[in-house]
Amino acid sequence: MANGARDGLHRISQEQNNQYKQILSFIIFLIVSLTMITATFLNPLFMKGQIRNSSNEAVVVRQINMHFDALAETIGANKNGNANLLTTKQTQPIADHIIDYTLGRPWFKFSNMKLAKQILHDIDLNIDQGASSDAQLVQEKLKEQENNAPFDVIDTFNLNTITLGSNIAFILLIVNVIILIMSVISLRSLISDMKIFLNSKMLTHEITASGMWAGFWLILIAGILAIIPVIFNVEGLAVLGYVLEISSSIFLDFVIVGVVLYILSAIPWEISSPNN
Repeated sequence: MANGARDGLHRISQEQNNQYKQILSFIIFLIVSLTMITATFLNPLFMKGQIRNSSNEAVVVRQINMHFDALAETIGANKNGNANLLTTKQTQPIADHIIDYTLGRPWFKFSNMKLAKQILHDIDLNIDQGASSDAQLVQEKLKEQENNAPFDVIDTFNLNTITLGSNIAFILLIVNVIILIMSVISLRSLISDMKIFLNSKMLTHEITASGMWAGFWLILIAGILAIIPVIFNVEGLAVLGYVLEISSSIFLDFVIVGVVLYILSAIPWEISSPNN
């Protein structure tokens, strides 16, 4: 009976140990993922650099020109919808201002009139004699619109959707920070509990094992998200499709972080193995 009791205690301890590892893996995955999201998707400086990558420039030019085409049609300017009216140099300032509006100065936004005027200023400033005749015609028509021009930009560039996205990004930033703080507190508490029944070597072994699992799941999930735009045509998904295309290369950075986490965890995991 004494042996059976000891076996029962060992079995319960092992079950608790597995639960600790699962929870620890999830917390590490959560901390790394939310840190990456905050440092990339919610970081205006990073996103500005991202849209300048060769793989993303074409996406940005296509999206800005799609809205520019809609603007030309709205104000009655002749256009060729099959051609890009604006070049990369001309679309970049517009994209930068949209990113600054969406991710810069985190707070709730209720007006997009200033952004509309910034886009109008970008169009007026960057369309010169070297621009396409269609683009110059749009520029002239916008000047004729005067006070109505900002409202045309708001409608054709879907600035109300961008305002909504900016507020969602701000809420996501707040939620990220709160969850990160709670995750760090939970991580410290969990490790303190594990110290009660594990020595330093075994504790290192279990923590690094959890780190390896967290790295594995980060590689798997980010890898799947990264290849979605490659496998499927997401252009028809409007704003979501645009975000997925831009995000593809960012999720590859997540994969790299997952690989680094896995390797850095695997080395001490092997060293702290009970067999060593």
